[in-house]
Amino acid sequence: MAKQVAGKARGIKLFTIRGIAVRLDYSWFIVFALVLFSLSMGYFPQVYPGRSVQTYWLTGLLATLLFFLSVITHELAHSFMALRSGIKIHEITLFIFGGMARISEEASVPEIEFKIAVVGPLTSFALAGLFWLIRFAISGDQPSIVVELFGYLAWINVALGVFNLVPGFPLDGGRLLRAFWWWKTGSLVRATRVASDWGKGFAIAFMIFGALQIFAGSLVGGLWLIFIGMFLRGMAEASYQDVLLKKSMEGTRVGEVMIRDVVSASADLPVKSLISDYFLRYGYRGFPVRNNGKVLGVISLSNVKDLSAHEQDAKTVGEVMAPISREMIVSPEASITDALRKMAEENFGRLLVMSGDQMVGMITQTGVLRFLEMHNALARPENRSSKQ
Repeated sequence: MAKQVAGKARGIKLFTIRGIAVRLDYSWFIVFALVLFSLSMGYFPQVYPGRSVQTYWLTGLLATLLFFLSVITHELAHSFMALRSGIKIHEITLFIFGGMARISEEASVPEIEFKIAVVGPLTSFALAGLFWLIRFAISGDQPSIVVELFGYLAWINVALGVFNLVPGFPLDGGRLLRAFWWWKTGSLVRATRVASDWGKGFAIAFMIFGALQIFAGSLVGGLWLIFIGMFLRGMAEASYQDVLLKKSMEGTRVGEVMIRDVVSASADLPVKSLISDYFLRYGYRGFPVRNNGKVLGVISLSNVKDLSAHEQDAKTVGEVMAPISREMIVSPEASITDALRKMAEENFGRLLVMSGDQMVGMITQTGVLRFLEMHNALARPENRSSKQ
């Protein structure tokens, strides 16, 4: 399971279960079409010849839907175990290369990391066993394309479980490797570096094998392996850098990073004036809203971007803003890690820094990233190596 700490929701929402929104990224339709075509025009006509084109397409459609339901079940198994371990999961997004969960934080100890990682492949193997039992139960003296359908689902779930056990980050096997190395060394950074290096190694192997397949005449299969390898390599490096950034934030407080001279908007300001005099002038994506010095809420680009020209003229900032709440407030003494976690949990791009009932600043995701970039650029090499 690939994991994303923060990010905006995108794609089509399917359903919500236990507070987890399951979405389809638009790129998912590409792989859905490829799987459907390969099953309907290749696999089922080959293993069960002599049936109509409509039969193959209907069987391929059912098999494709059940396959992706298996992928969702695999991801939900990870997410439910994370929830049991006290880690919030906001959403799961299925995209062209699999599933990605948006989480509030990483595991705090290697045992939790191990449990969250291992439950996914175990679920895939359990599904494989279930589909094989169904296949066995419905198989009779005469062969049936439905029998072949459940046979395919059993096989593909075994393949899904085995693939995810490849010991390269960010695959489940890579997370198991990281959990073991973390337990052995006591260092999350060192464990992530080892798992990330293994992940990049397997990614390169995928790309080499894909190139060999292309030379052997399998263009589509070869290109697919190359793209998967490129994706895994990028994810492995990004995951390691993410851990390094979190380590560099330890001990840093919100008050050290916050914006002190905050530009605020008045609650009675027309939205049209807000757009021209604030968003377009300053280039910020959000502003605190005040009235007589008191903070009332936050106005963001998302609050105004869908308003019509008439609504922009008629409405004021106070009418469309997000009212102030505990979720959008952080103390200047809080750690940056806590602030980022809160932004991820609430899907906010900024938090108001409050001391009592007075706003003393504002902290944004982009501001924190800029701070970390400068911090790492100015850090001495020996300091970097000691953190690793």
